[in-house]
Amino acid sequence: MLLVGRVWRSTGVRSAGTATLVAVTGAALLLAAPGAGAVDPSPSATASATASPSPSASVTPTATPTPTPTPTPTATPASSADTPSAPAAPVVALPKELGSWCLAMFPPLRPGVERNRAQDLMNGKVNLNNGGTYTLTEHPNWRPQATSDTSGDRHVNSLNWALPLLYRGVHKQIPSMVDRFRQILTYWIEDHKGARSYWVNASIYGGLRTQTLVCAAQTLNDPVIAEAAASDATRMVSRYQVAPVVAIGANNTDLIRQTGAFAEACWRGDIERRDRAWANLVGVANGIIHKDGSDVEGSPGYATYIENLLRDVERTATTCQLISENIAALRGSLYDFVSQSMRPDFKLASIGDTLNESLSKSFGAGDPRVEWVRSGGTSGTPPTQIYSNYDGGYTFGRSGWQPQPGGFDTFYSLRSSSTRPATPHAHDDGGSLTIYSRGVDWIGDPGPYRYENSSPLRAFVKSRNAHSSFTVSNIARNKYAGVRRTTSGSTWQTGGNDNTCVRDSTWGTVQVTRCVSYIRSVDAIVVVDYVNAGNRGKGKARRVVTERWQLPPGLTAENVNDVFTIASGNKRMDVYKAGEGGWKVTTAGPTSSQGWFTGSWGVKVPGAVLLRALELPKTGGTAQMVTVFVPRTEAESVPVVIDASGVTITRNGRTVTTPLPAP
Repeated sequence: MLLVGRVWRSTGVRSAGTATLVAVTGAALLLAAPGAGAVDPSPSATASATASPSPSASVTPTATPTPTPTPTPTATPASSADTPSAPAAPVVALPKELGSWCLAMFPPLRPGVERNRAQDLMNGKVNLNNGGTYTLTEHPNWRPQATSDTSGDRHVNSLNWALPLLYRGVHKQIPSMVDRFRQILTYWIEDHKGARSYWVNASIYGGLRTQTLVCAAQTLNDPVIAEAAASDATRMVSRYQVAPVVAIGANNTDLIRQTGAFAEACWRGDIERRDRAWANLVGVANGIIHKDGSDVEGSPGYATYIENLLRDVERTATTCQLISENIAALRGSLYDFVSQSMRPDFKLASIGDTLNESLSKSFGAGDPRVEWVRSGGTSGTPPTQIYSNYDGGYTFGRSGWQPQPGGFDTFYSLRSSSTRPATPHAHDDGGSLTIYSRGVDWIGDPGPYRYENSSPLRAFVKSRNAHSSFTVSNIARNKYAGVRRTTSGSTWQTGGNDNTCVRDSTWGTVQVTRCVSYIRSVDAIVVVDYVNAGNRGKGKARRVVTERWQLPPGLTAENVNDVFTIASGNKRMDVYKAGEGGWKVTTAGPTSSQGWFTGSWGVKVPGAVLLRALELPKTGGTAQMVTVFVPRTEAESVPVVIDASGVTITRNGRTVTTPLPAP
């Protein structure tokens, strides 16, 4: 069967080192006593947990089996830090090494992290990373808890959080940890034999769980877990009538889902499901990354996450003796995009569900552009482009990659709609502008806060009101109409200007086009919002167009003669305007979501919002609002004049007049 983007090296023969399942015979599996601080199961609970359902011949992989490891009834931990507080009970077939599918899908953590997480699990604490923590009883009820957010509550069903027990138990030959891992999985399997809620089998949770079950079944030679893995894989593999070349509407979770289905099918030797899952994987990968390397998530931070997922796919393909050069090429296309989304402080621009943070040490290893931004400009090669547009709905511009001491280092971003459907990690940020210059984040983005559906702040930071864009009041809105880039161009190669326009058609009878020009020679950004309004209709409420500029934490400001000056240390940014509406500032407060930013994950920090409003006449018409941003030092004076000829700026004795950017 010919599949898109891959070639088989062999026909249906599993790679060496992938163990088959061997039914556990003899006495039922015994559980080791829990470690210090763990809940000691009652005799009745232990009995129900240790009973192993009878294996089924249908769950045994068809490939050549490898011998079952010899049982090790007494294993000595390598260090006293791992030693359980109670003696370990006998175990069945303590594995000597992790299965190859474990290593492909879940590369080992650093030893210290693995040890700490395994010990936390033995003491009843689940680390769900950004999702919070979860208290693990002897027999969990899998229900939401106050210490975990919406994402964390759902990720309890992923089961991958339990893997440190298996990994540490195998690496240090600690039977109690391996047995506790097996017990957790057995409880989950038994508790979910009936109907399941939607989120239990949703892509990311079901996909990670399928991967975990495959890893566990191969390593432990456990037919019950293997049967659960097969059942999950059947649910996870998408049943496209024809696998899409580009899966429009897919996101990162679909990649996780298909990776789990593919791994299970390849391990079992299920050729039909393996082929279908791999074709789906290729289509999904093509669907979540545009040809220009930008992501569909509306979040540069998720592009770095996707790169990690694609590495998982490549390792899984290798374990299945599969060539995945197409996936590697797609992964490589991300690097230019992510590099362009980095601010001059070598942190990601906080767009969508992205934090302002540096790249991980593993991201883009070997790519010279990524090495440049990851190392803070000390190694690698800086990208060439200083103005770029991407199909994911991004425009990035900067003064340059290697500013001279005291020179301009301005960076800005402008958002529009992706050419593919939006995902849950994209915010309603069409037309949003961010500005970073002189080492200061002047006009910012609120970030993700945290994934808690019940949080009003989470809902707000995703809304248009939370971004440096514009809104129109008292009007029916259609978000699906989109914010489309209509004009883009730059003469940056000769030191010229960038010009970009985006048209927002989501506000019904009011259309707003935002045009942004970066005047590179005098380091200033000009923004013009062109408003075209129809008649509002009889009896309809008045319509107001409001510009909102989000001011990040730590800034001070003053308004002198309608020139709004923002300050940070000895750095300044003057904000000039023309058109209707005076400046108004709203600061973050305890009773409102306005003005709040994300510090670290789930931590809100107070900023402010600079606003001005334009009231539209009942009969409609056209209007324009001009805003000019001029970063400078405290000692500089950079006067600006806005008139019929455009914008005139004088800096360092040089006067430049530039026409207003227009659609």
